[in-house]
Amino acid sequence: MTRRVAPEDGPTTAPSRALKVFGSILAPTTVLAALLFYFGTQHANGFCSWFGVHHSVLGLSVSDYLIRAADGMVVPLTAAAAIGLAAVWSYRLLESRLSPTAWRNLLRRVVPAMVASGLGLVALGIVGLAVPSLLYPLPGLPGLSIAVGIVLLPLADQLHQVRVGRRPALVASVVQWTLTFVLVTVGPFLAVTDYSTAAGEMRGYEYETRLGEMADTAVFAEKDLGIRARGVRVTPCGAESAYRYRYDGLVLVLQSGDTYFLLPREWNRQDGIAVVLPASARVRVEFAPNGTARDRLC
Repeated sequence: MTRRVAPEDGPTTAPSRALKVFGSILAPTTVLAALLFYFGTQHANGFCSWFGVHHSVLGLSVSDYLIRAADGMVVPLTAAAAIGLAAVWSYRLLESRLSPTAWRNLLRRVVPAMVASGLGLVALGIVGLAVPSLLYPLPGLPGLSIAVGIVLLPLADQLHQVRVGRRPALVASVVQWTLTFVLVTVGPFLAVTDYSTAAGEMRGYEYETRLGEMADTAVFAEKDLGIRARGVRVTPCGAESAYRYRYDGLVLVLQSGDTYFLLPREWNRQDGIAVVLPASARVRVEFAPNGTARDRLC
């Protein structure tokens, strides 16, 4: 009877074992939910700050933050996954097509280039974090640079071990990869944080450009709300009316809990004001499609 021999542990098993250890840390739902909540907070902060409003005054719910998190995560995570897949496919293609001698010669040239590239990317990411204005037009790049740069260094070490035929101690290799994964997560975290804020600002700009097309919002109030802005019309109502003042020329940006976030239709960043209005029985908000012919009476 033939006895099977268990495969010898080599350097290729270390990343998978380290990933299992690292995955057990991030696996709990509470950790992932906390990350999504944080990224959603950054997105909301970028969106609201475009209009000069702090997101905390709007009373956004946890669901609001979690939904916003997706907008800031898609691009950085897609870019990181695309880079990783391209590297893996390139590795497999070259290894299968080249002869052993040509493969070793290629590794001899690639390993130093990977080390230099890794150090350069980490340095670029650190500079981008230290001086944000340098890479401001490229949100998320510092974090991605750090992530890719850090992972290139142990990969270069593993390729070097493959080339020279050495088998490093499994424990040391697992520890190295575990620490690498810890450091690598810092990069995507910074990238998603940075991009989430930028994505929120971009959504704010897009909303600003579409204010002229948004639905009309009329606000009726028992007392004068003091809303005075370009394009906002205030109509005093009769004493017999349930609401004494009517305000036209406003657009609803969002409503969360008991708060309305409104902008004048002619709002701009130079001198525009935002209106945060608590919902109550003393205030009524009426909506209609833009351009709808309707009475402007109380």
